[in-house]
Amino acid sequence: PRAEDTVTMTVSYAEYQPHVGDQDALKLTVAAAVQETGQVLAKELLVRLHTPELTLTLLGPAVVGQEVPVQVVFQNPLPEPLTGASLRMEGAGISCPKPVSL
Repeated sequence: PRAEDTVTMTVSYAEYQPHVGDQDALKLTVAAAVQETGQVLAKELLVRLHTPELTLTLLGPAVVGQEVPVQVVFQNPLPEPLTGASLRMEGAGISCPKPVSL
């Protein structure tokens, strides 16, 4: 009576990866049944996945009318290589004619 217990369950990347797609969230549902009363309990939780940051660094002086090289750093947090990735820079007065494939 009045007892509380904690159960830990692990969801591996391999289990949820095929279901994530372009979304950055997981919807978890937990259900429990109480044998003594027949009561069913359920709870849902929306988990937002953290996406890595892009770090931009100017590699030279930014002078009007001149090109400036920009370094972009991104760390892949996944246990597998990324494929089909590309970068595109946009901004006021900035045009990148085509994405840079990675």
